[in-house]
Amino acid sequence: MKHERRLFKTLWQTIKFLFSLLLMIIKILPVTISKFYKWLVKRLHFSITFKITTVYAVIFTLLLLFFNTGICVAAIAYLGLDAAEDLNRNYQMVVSYLTEDTTMPPEGINQLAQVEQLEITLFDASQKILYTTAAQDAATVYYEQTNEGIFLGKCFLTHSGNQFYGAHSYGDAPYQSGFVLVLKDTHVWNSQIVHVQVTRYLAKETMAVGILFISLSILTILAIIVVVIIGWRKSKKMLKPVEVMTKTVKNITINALDTRLDVSGSQDELKELAETFNSMLDRIQHSYEQQQQFVSDASHELRTPIAVIQGYANLLDRWGKNDQAVLEEAIGSIKTEAANMQELVEKLLFLARGDKNRLQIEKKDILLPELIDEVIKETKLITKNKNIFSQQCDNITLRADRKLLKEAIRIFVDNSIKYTPEGGNIIINCYAENAKAVLTVEDTGIGISAEDLPHIFNRFYRADKSRTKQTGGTGLGLAIAKRIIQLHDGTIKVSSILNQGTKVKVLLPR
Repeated sequence: MKHERRLFKTLWQTIKFLFSLLLMIIKILPVTISKFYKWLVKRLHFSITFKITTVYAVIFTLLLLFFNTGICVAAIAYLGLDAAEDLNRNYQMVVSYLTEDTTMPPEGINQLAQVEQLEITLFDASQKILYTTAAQDAATVYYEQTNEGIFLGKCFLTHSGNQFYGAHSYGDAPYQSGFVLVLKDTHVWNSQIVHVQVTRYLAKETMAVGILFISLSILTILAIIVVVIIGWRKSKKMLKPVEVMTKTVKNITINALDTRLDVSGSQDELKELAETFNSMLDRIQHSYEQQQQFVSDASHELRTPIAVIQGYANLLDRWGKNDQAVLEEAIGSIKTEAANMQELVEKLLFLARGDKNRLQIEKKDILLPELIDEVIKETKLITKNKNIFSQQCDNITLRADRKLLKEAIRIFVDNSIKYTPEGGNIIINCYAENAKAVLTVEDTGIGISAEDLPHIFNRFYRADKSRTKQTGGTGLGLAIAKRIIQLHDGTIKVSSILNQGTKVKVLLPR
């Protein structure tokens, strides 16, 4: 009893182990199959040269097979029709022999059978053989087998496995012909109607077709090998620029962005690809240089207020704790520089959100004259000794973000104020032009040189470095204004003449 329990326990543990093993296999099987599939795909990574050669080799092979099949079919048809014509002529000779001699068939029929490799048989309506040139046990009566063959005129082609000893047999070796051509008809012989059957074994024709097939197969294989070798070399030569491009691209790093692909010596799609890639590298390099310049300029702009704050903090730490005048001066300067830093950081954040298309605008219907009126009134409150006015302001309604558009107008006006001497004019106008609303800010200031004009919307760019400390600002205002106008699907045009003034023309969709 104990032995049986122990055996049952062992058996149960074995079943549990096998079941857990099966569950584990089922669990890891999908992962294993997935890994094997990825490994197989990685191993079966074929080059473009291999793919091109394979595709064209397959196409060429199919064309050759189609061409060779046509040749074989034409050869078979020609040989079959020629054999049928010969068989019909031989049948007429057999009938003439029977007509000349009404007794036993003459020796001429036997000679004809041996020379032409024929089997001539006479039989009655009951399929009883009356005469045959073949052995009696080897003769075949094709009487009711016409539905099994292919008709070639009066003859029909069928298959036979019988051996035939003909005049052109090699020694005593028989022909083992697979196909025979049969012509049978009725004829009056010895005052009775008999069936005359003339059978031709197509051994020579079959051998000729076999030789033709083997020859075409060998030539096809050789042609495919030649095509594969030549195609491999030519495709590899044509794709050599791709290999060069790949090596060049692998060597391009962040410190070697000026590397470009060689586009000389080719006039195909690869040249267009290389030119497109070079253009992309130009844009990447330009963006990278702008980013580097942006980081450098932002660091420079932040360095000054940080240095001022640190200086006043050290001043307070040394002897300004008990000096009320120094304390107030330090606190005022720290607050001013902190406000400047906050303003700079906010501008940088605005531009960063704009670069990532994360700026959210709330467009509403606004009256452009009211917005310009508001900007003029607010600017006059803080600006003295400069004439700010409007000469023309048509009643135009825009769908725009009022706060952002007002900020852009203020930036243009502030720049005009900075670079317009006392007593100068700043004119803000608006009018309709076709389907656009035009906003202009024109001043009689110092103007911008032709060399600086294309760069005024670049971040941290200042046309006159010598006036930076006097006029203030961070060099981000016009970049922000441009981004705001772009968010409203508008464009900006700037024209300027040194010592005469600058005109900013903004076009917005109405």
